[in-house]
Amino acid sequence: MNDDHINTHEELRELKHDPVPGYRPVFYVIMTIASLYLAFIIFKTL
Repeated sequence: MNDDHINTHEELRELKHDPVPGYRPVFYVIMTIASLYLAFIIFKTL
């Protein structure tokens, strides 16, 4: 078994992008709606 790739030192690259404005509030709104929907389903099955 050849493990030469483990011993070599290569610089790690990181893929980056600019943040999208407005993403965080939309994420919180969608997660709140999904949580409320899940709670509704759970309470209906009890």
